Amino acid sequence: MATICLRITNQDRVGLVLDISQVLARDNINILSMEVSPNIMYLEIESLSPNKYAFIHKQLSLIPQINTVDLISNMPHQEREQQLKAVMDTIGDGILAIDKEEVITHFNPAAEKILGYQSNEVLGKKIKDIFVSEIPLLEALHEGTPYSNCEFVVSTTRGKSHYITSGCPIRDANGITIGAVAVLKAMHDVKELVYSVTKPHINRFADILHVSEKMKHVINLAKLVAKNDSTVLIRGESGTGKELFARSIHMESLRREKIFAPINCAALPDALLESELFGYEDGSFSGAKKGGKSGLFEYANAGTIFLDEIGELSASLQAKLLRVLQDGKIRRIGSNQEISVDVRIIAATHRNLEEMIRKKEFRDDLYYRLNVIPIYIPPLRDRKEDLPLLIESLLLKINHRFKKQVTHLSQPAMSKLMQHDWLGNVRELRNVIERAVSLVSQGEITPEHIMLDQMNLQTASSVLPITNRKLKEVLAEMECHILREAIKTHGTSRQVGNVLGLSHTGVLNRMRKYDLSEKKV
Repeated sequence: MATICLRITNQDRVGLVLDISQVLARDNINILSMEVSPNIMYLEIESLSPNKYAFIHKQLSLIPQINTVDLISNMPHQEREQQLKAVMDTIGDGILAIDKEEVITHFNPAAEKILGYQSNEVLGKKIKDIFVSEIPLLEALHEGTPYSNCEFVVSTTRGKSHYITSGCPIRDANGITIGAVAVLKAMHDVKELVYSVTKPHINRFADILHVSEKMKHVINLAKLVAKNDSTVLIRGESGTGKELFARSIHMESLRREKIFAPINCAALPDALLESELFGYEDGSFSGAKKGGKSGLFEYANAGTIFLDEIGELSASLQAKLLRVLQDGKIRRIGSNQEISVDVRIIAATHRNLEEMIRKKEFRDDLYYRLNVIPIYIPPLRDRKEDLPLLIESLLLKINHRFKKQVTHLSQPAMSKLMQHDWLGNVRELRNVIERAVSLVSQGEITPEHIMLDQMNLQTASSVLPITNRKLKEVLAEMECHILREAIKTHGTSRQVGNVLGLSHTGVLNRMRKYDLSEKKV
């Protein structure tokens, strides 16, 4: 029904409202709503013809103590509702409010997106008609207890929703609960917020120190590749900086504002790696988190996931990864539902995948899916002209960490480093420079301060005194030394097992025996 709104200014007196009502009643005009405040009265009445409005306007103006009668577009309460709706519509968080009868009164666009309903579908309905499972908002209404930043996976008539929520009761001036309101934040938005606050510095190509032509060529190629969404396979020996390249590609891409999620496929057992990558449903296995858990592919949706040491994936995980690359879909452990994900995959390995394919250890179809854009990072021994620049940067960082003032390397010391093959690449170089800085209080590093990994392994027997010691003790000390040096060079227990010809379990058992860990080494 069409209506008009009037603003009547007046000098307040007893009986003024009655006089106005009588003027309107004589012409059979219904008052739809009224708001009264000191010296101002607002009326909403049914629409009038121009002639009749002119007559009513004159009659109202003749009432004693009425100053002006003006036509306005909206009643004050309507303007307040419009302003509140505008605010709620612009808020990024979902807003859900109910009255004391559990009827939904407010439902903004962000809530529509999180819960999968349009506001016109839920407003005026009981909240239990929408939510199948229990929600804390009802406790806030009936028990008057607020709650803050609670994670919930709830079931609605249209599926499950995962979000963080805070809520509280709404009370009137007398302290009586007349409703409750909840703020909802989608779990993906929460993860992105946490990532933006806690993420470490993500390297860019400018952080890759080099002067060699080989590295210039590789970096230029990687910059070109970063602009599109093609899958990238980074090849290179351990310690060449494969993750540094992966992070730089992400930061050069259109996904730079989204999540970069790295995971080392060699560092976790298969079952744990699968749950980390794909997530799991509630009750899918013993010890599973209540409500289930999203995996890295869901977490990094619209971003980049870096699969380091891709050659260590088991056959079953290779098949699941192939499914993601082919169809862009994942399936949580214990679930029959497929979830679409938009993730750029960057993989890396130091292993010979072609040889693994020949030995039936790696799927050829997965290889071709991964090897869309191959990038080969040259080992340090093939770009020794980069050594002085890398050493200068490492000296600066290690000096700052150790609070020392080791300024430079002597020429003989630099020559010694230039002649070394650097099988552990930049990781080995970092260890050697750190050892040297540890042995020097200040000034320069000389050749006697340079302790190279290969030299240590070759001369290990000469530094292990054998006199009056049992063979078992000497062998145990030698085994501990070899394990320590292998972990320093190769980085992970799984890679150490491959190099030394031991099972992953065998390496872990020996590390526990000698109280070794990747971090301690």
